[in-house]
Amino acid sequence: MSRYRSGHRKIVCIGALLTALLPAFAAADHELHSTGESRLVLKFTAMGAGFLHSDSWFGQSEAFLGADTDTWGEFGAEVGLAWEYARGQSTFFAELSGLYTATGGDDASGLTIGEEDSDQANTEQAHIGWRYDDPLAGLEEDTFSLSVGRQDYLIGTGLLIADGGSDGGEDGGWYLAMRKAFQETVIASLKSNSLVAEGFFIKNRPRRGGAQGDATGANFEYSFPGGITTGLTCMVVDARLAGVDDLDVWSGRFGWNGPGGLELSGEYVLEDSSQVDADGWYGEIGWSFADSAWAPRISYRYADFDGDDPDTATDERFREIAYGYTDYGSWFQGEISGNYPLGNGNLQSHQFRVKAQANEALTLNFLYYDFSFNEPAGLDPAVTSDDWGDEINFTADWAVTDSWYLIGVLAVLFPGDAAEQWVGGDEDWLSSMFYVSYSY
Repeated sequence: MSRYRSGHRKIVCIGALLTALLPAFAAADHELHSTGESRLVLKFTAMGAGFLHSDSWFGQSEAFLGADTDTWGEFGAEVGLAWEYARGQSTFFAELSGLYTATGGDDASGLTIGEEDSDQANTEQAHIGWRYDDPLAGLEEDTFSLSVGRQDYLIGTGLLIADGGSDGGEDGGWYLAMRKAFQETVIASLKSNSLVAEGFFIKNRPRRGGAQGDATGANFEYSFPGGITTGLTCMVVDARLAGVDDLDVWSGRFGWNGPGGLELSGEYVLEDSSQVDADGWYGEIGWSFADSAWAPRISYRYADFDGDDPDTATDERFREIAYGYTDYGSWFQGEISGNYPLGNGNLQSHQFRVKAQANEALTLNFLYYDFSFNEPAGLDPAVTSDDWGDEINFTADWAVTDSWYLIGVLAVLFPGDAAEQWVGGDEDWLSSMFYVSYSY
């Protein structure tokens, strides 16, 4: 308890300092330098979140993890400089930023338990690049770019590639997940209004559940008339796992914005090596009612990711590589299940979602999940039931101004037989979270 109070005081002090400094930041001109050819911009983001759970880990957090994980707080701040220099059709650019995150208390991931201090400062963005406009005749609004260093990189919805950093534990900030930049990258990209062609090398330090290592590959996307988009990604992953050769990964995806607000999307992933034979996929159907009050969108998604059958010599477990957050449920499935007990491997999920725009600033979400395991015997420890449980999430996102953003989340996870067998508890896991951020 004393360690929690110490960490809590640290976050409160940082928050008070931030509150005092923000008016000065807000009043300053964050475009530090601008001429006809060059531009230097100061970037700043700060965020914090408080968490209150009841019966985390189904009432067994102390027995299962070794500590009470019902209450904690997280804070993070990033400050950096972005520079551009344009000359003719060429633009040179660079970005450098530093990041600090902290956690006060033991969070429900379990990664802070036993850590003396859960805070860390390090470099986040550190890359340079070159962009050339209109390199090819016949393409509209085409741009070629080449960049190297520490930077963000996203493919599709982030099912495979989105988050190259690692948060939580001694670094703090597990839920905030501010570390997204890949440690080392080389990214070449050709983009037009309908085509994306990319070649990439990325090195990640993944969150729990990902495969640490290097990935080299190519990504292609094309937008057809009629609201149809397609994508194909192929890469070779050196997962740096004992007994696992380079992993060949293929991914195909599509999206369609059809008539009457109909939306379809999906993705299929195949992973193959001498030891691994796994796949995963999802399909989603949705309807948007843009002309109705609150412009609701209703959707259903089914996702299926292989688990390992312990009775075979082949490893069938799906590996997420470097997945990350792009929207609620993508790809941390469930505010409780996806953030704390589970990754995406060895998982089947049904997601029903209703999204409503109460006004220009306030967005509301209701999400329901039904989770089950593909291979319950593949868990550690193994269980006999495949029923993980059902989860309900309510979220409210409020863009107070262009700089200030607030989020409130309420969630409940009802344990199934598999959860009770694995953890040893049968209490409903309740979760609440309040988040605030400031950026410019």
